[in-house]
Amino acid sequence: DLTGIELIDEPDHDRAAALAVHLVHEGRAKAVMKGHLHTDQLLRHVIKKDGGLRTARRLSHVFVMDVPGLDQLLMVTDAAINIAPSLEEKVDITQNAIDLARSLGIEEPKVGVLSAVETVNPKIPSTIDAAVLSKMAERGQIKGGIVDGPLAMDNAVDVEAARTKGIKSLVAGHADILVVPNMEAGNMLAKELTSVAHAEAAGVVMGALCPIILTSRA
Repeated sequence: DLTGIELIDEPDHDRAAALAVHLVHEGRAKAVMKGHLHTDQLLRHVIKKDGGLRTARRLSHVFVMDVPGLDQLLMVTDAAINIAPSLEEKVDITQNAIDLARSLGIEEPKVGVLSAVETVNPKIPSTIDAAVLSKMAERGQIKGGIVDGPLAMDNAVDVEAARTKGIKSLVAGHADILVVPNMEAGNMLAKELTSVAHAEAAGVVMGALCPIILTSRA
């Protein structure tokens, strides 16, 4: 029932996105949600240096997923915005996800930084990024969570898999957050969990002046 809700008719997608961002600055909106338009049409206005919604933190997307068979929520990041994030960008991606998890009541989120293997291999750059992120968290450069990696998908969420591989970690088998190597991996993982494992998912963009919800047009 939308009785009493202000509706603003703006049929042009680009102008509608610009207006949504403007409404946040006016204090008339506290969140932005994408409707039937392309993500890049909305984000073009969100990331503008003049009049956008950017902060000092890099924008990143987090899927919060209720996966059948898992006792806890599982977060996947970034599966929608950062295509091939650098190490520096992964720091913000990880911190954004930790901040979201803490806001949802997880006091000390466990973060598994994913790769194809759970050992550092110089031929697989994502394993090096994962190891550096782990050490940065140990040194307080990433705050509020326990970060470990590289971890493969199985030993990040399955205790038995971690035990079989001989991995001793506070995160392995118990990850609340999965940080993926790139957007392709994250997008495939999130859609596999929803389409094949029948997980329920909600997503939010972190790092902006307000929450941004990027719903799929499908």
